[in-house]
Amino acid sequence: MFEQDRVLVRLQQRVMSEGDIVACFLSGSYGRRENDAYSDMDVALVFADEAARERAWRQRREFVQSVMQYVPAKSFDAGHVRPYFHIALYSNGTKADYRYELQTELEPNPWDRDIRILKDHNGWAEQFQAASSRALLPQPRLTAAELTALDERFWIMLWDAYRLLLRGDGDKPFTIYLELLHFTLPPLLHVLPPEDPARAPLLRAQFNPDTKATAVHLANLLQAYMNARTAVIQRLHLDFNPDTRFETAVQNLIKSKL
Repeated sequence: MFEQDRVLVRLQQRVMSEGDIVACFLSGSYGRRENDAYSDMDVALVFADEAARERAWRQRREFVQSVMQYVPAKSFDAGHVRPYFHIALYSNGTKADYRYELQTELEPNPWDRDIRILKDHNGWAEQFQAASSRALLPQPRLTAAELTALDERFWIMLWDAYRLLLRGDGDKPFTIYLELLHFTLPPLLHVLPPEDPARAPLLRAQFNPDTKATAVHLANLLQAYMNARTAVIQRLHLDFNPDTRFETAVQNLIKSKL
């Protein structure tokens, strides 16, 4: 639908002409051969040494554009995800994530067990894939200290948004709500598998101009958070003891205002 096949052909032609790239492969849905018309492209560009990677990294935007020379593109550095990670969007709708990797640093991992090799030197990518197929998925982690920091921030930001909604302010609490979700949900969702019943309620986040309805939603979100927190504590066997006096008091405050 978004011309990914044309991008794939051009990408392979481009990496084959680039001497510093010793290997290139696609992971994710393309690696598993499960891609569809809406799939993005997870591209690994592998270099022999740091100097080669640095040269390529300095030219990353030029490389992105050269893959589809006549298709406009925008791209940015996603350092918040991982180092040497550049994400591009071509105006034909194709999104591509480019990983700039070193042969000496790229360890076999379960996410690269299924890959589509576009370029390989001396069979390195094939050997890497074989080793990755034997790698085990790491268990998701969240320490008691990290959960404590998350928990303290959650309660304060939830109340901050809630009190403004009670005032009838639907503008200022929206930003607080976005920050609350960004800080809270990803760590919990990362730990909880899809089949855990505590996970789905976290995905029902909403915010609308009806401040009273949104206040009710925040009360429901609080309960969903507490259930998810309990599930995480049990799943990871964390030494975490909630401050029940504080939490009961705040919950009573919220109930009294609904």
